[in-house]
Amino acid sequence: MSDFFMDHKKTAARGLNMLSTKDYRDIHLATMQVLDTTGIFVEDPQALEIFGSCGASVDKNSKIVKLPAGIVEDAIRSAPEQVMLAGRNPDRDILLEDNRNAFVNFSSNVNVVDPYTGVVRKSTKEDLAAATRLCDALTEVSIYSRAVYPLDRPSKVLHLHTAEACFNNTTKHCFHGPENEWEMRKIIEMAEAAIGGAENLKKRKPITFVAAISSPLKLTKKSCEVVMASARFGFSTGVASMAMAGGTGPVNLAGVLVQTNAEILAGIVLTQLVQKGAPVIYASYSTGMDLRLGTSPLGSPEAALIASAIAGLCQYYQLPCLVPGIMSDSKQHGVQAAHEKTLTGVSAAMSGANLISGIGGLETGLTFDFGLAVLDDEIVRMIKHFKSGIEVNEETLSKDMIHEIGPFGNFLSHDSTLLKMRSLSQTRLFDRSNREDWENKGKSQSYDKALSLAVEILENYKPEPLPESAIKCIRAIVNEAEKEVGVE
Repeated sequence: MSDFFMDHKKTAARGLNMLSTKDYRDIHLATMQVLDTTGIFVEDPQALEIFGSCGASVDKNSKIVKLPAGIVEDAIRSAPEQVMLAGRNPDRDILLEDNRNAFVNFSSNVNVVDPYTGVVRKSTKEDLAAATRLCDALTEVSIYSRAVYPLDRPSKVLHLHTAEACFNNTTKHCFHGPENEWEMRKIIEMAEAAIGGAENLKKRKPITFVAAISSPLKLTKKSCEVVMASARFGFSTGVASMAMAGGTGPVNLAGVLVQTNAEILAGIVLTQLVQKGAPVIYASYSTGMDLRLGTSPLGSPEAALIASAIAGLCQYYQLPCLVPGIMSDSKQHGVQAAHEKTLTGVSAAMSGANLISGIGGLETGLTFDFGLAVLDDEIVRMIKHFKSGIEVNEETLSKDMIHEIGPFGNFLSHDSTLLKMRSLSQTRLFDRSNREDWENKGKSQSYDKALSLAVEILENYKPEPLPESAIKCIRAIVNEAEKEVGVE
């Protein structure tokens, strides 16, 4: 086994480093041992053949694949360090690169907080379209991932209705999680229509496909199909894992990191064996488990620690990553949600995570709240301002200014104060006024203001529309797919 970190990796970026270089090296070496000794279950026959062709040990009876360190490390090296996530509109392209943060709404919620009644209910396709429009309008949502499932549509074509709602309501890059290659091909047809034809799609791919690895250590047929097809068709692939400490992973957080790493790296190896150089995103939602309640909290210190460590590990691997942040296990907006979203958001951002997922999410990713999404957008702005840090140079040290004003003056009237006041943080939703002004304005609450802004967006904001021909083409693809699977 090569000394991987010595011959390939660089020092961590400035910011929050939860673990040392030695810690990351130990995690890597333990991961290599797990993949080489324990192996990973691979359900798909074609994937078994691909692994076998590269020199991995494949037991076709047990379907256990054991991967030598050399194969894994070669795959890490061949995966791109930077990944371009193209929007339907080029102005919304996002380049994932070292220590650059971008934020994503939390995806796949099954409930919504109705923005007009406040009632929590199951989500519909209409809710999905509305949430997509809202996220298209929010400045800090850089990438969109289906906010809610359209549960009023047939399960056999649910992901196709999802894609239709997304393409029609945002120009931002979208994440999709199809069940199989058939669904993926249909979504690619829609993307082709949305982007203006096959030649344009070759140059600009406005979607990423996400494949979830099952913990512990299972590459299911579904995940194999998505990983292989996505790499073969040239799309970026999010390889995701969600191990729970004490449940589907070891109770020790370091052990969760090793297992998560083994699961995701196995998926990344498969992408590189199908197409060397295929773009990948290392996506971890791993967290601790509350053994008293049997829940997997994403707003906990454990979730923040794991996400921060994963971000650091991916900097050493030079792989773009996605982790949870701006997350809460609370059932409603309030003190708990604000605390958990700030804790997880700041830790992920300061650790250099490329994509941070959580805007609008409540209840550990079960419920989408329109008002909270707007409030989270404001929290992200504050986090970005905090991360920008303090610039220290001859000018900003302000020695001459301090000398000029002296003990008996003030800095309010100084030219530089007016010139640079806009560089200080500004907020639309959080109240910074004195008590008298606040009371005179009706004691306004941040969430109430955010919800009013959300409703205003839903009623007045119009996303950049698709051409009418593309809208009809996408609708025809959904109709044809429904006929193929026998949906009335």
